[in-house]
Amino acid sequence: MFASTAVLTLAAAMASAAPLADDLLTVYEPGTFQGLSYRLMKPIDLADHPDKAYPMILSLHGAGGRGTDNRKNLRVWNNMLAEESLRRKHPCFVVVPQTTRPWIVSGSLPTPTDEEIARYPEVWQRMIERRRQRHGEVAEGDLDTVFSLLDDIARRFKIDRDRVYVLGHSMGGFGTWTAVYEQPQRFAAAIPTAGGFPPWLDVKRFADVPIWTFHGDQDTTVPVEMTRSVFERLEAIGGNAKYTELAGVGHNANLTAFTYTGDDPAQGFVTRCAGERCDKTPDVWDWLFAQKR
Repeated sequence: MFASTAVLTLAAAMASAAPLADDLLTVYEPGTFQGLSYRLMKPIDLADHPDKAYPMILSLHGAGGRGTDNRKNLRVWNNMLAEESLRRKHPCFVVVPQTTRPWIVSGSLPTPTDEEIARYPEVWQRMIERRRQRHGEVAEGDLDTVFSLLDDIARRFKIDRDRVYVLGHSMGGFGTWTAVYEQPQRFAAAIPTAGGFPPWLDVKRFADVPIWTFHGDQDTTVPVEMTRSVFERLEAIGGNAKYTELAGVGHNANLTAFTYTGDDPAQGFVTRCAGERCDKTPDVWDWLFAQKR
């Protein structure tokens, strides 16, 4: 259904906010759960293997996917996941929820004092100030509902609970880090791109979860220091994480990350490992689907 060239064309179109292709909307079936809209792509060979347990990916959109239309949440990388060759190589369920709020568990964020904020890295001080100006103090989110949605899908379909993954870009990248922090026992691996993780939370909680994170060093929307800092914290404790910094890339790191097949030092694409236990598989999708809880 989706040839490689078509996927790249669709990715470019979506990046420009063009209408979604009808066949993509067909592949990702719409649904609602406890008031939350979502899309679900089923394994391409599900009808042939009714008793097989499949992996499941939770795909978290960025700020551009916010809304209630259950369309904008299908971001560029969901096109890539819908490519027929990838679906046949790695058949799985893909769950794509949509929110109007941050990807957090309601009531989970602390309300730091100005004195505490002053001790955070500068990049986080600026981030908190921007959020205050735009949204005030953020306390509500839909991530807890998303976790319940995953449980509901696992009751309705045969899911390999040892191969549940989470990924996302920008706001979805932050959400990916938050998801593995909130429920590290749920996820077998994670791919956050252009995201970050709060300095007041302990990375030891998810140090054993395989993570491959990407960030462009020219990102002016989410500073690269956001990913550098969390990776350095994981590196200090030998976490099961690797980090690919993309030289010359801005906020669209997801375009490279979700088509990544290996480092290119000449281009400035180099992956660092936080410890010896990291899986060094160079292809991003082969790496993801090889991870088990």
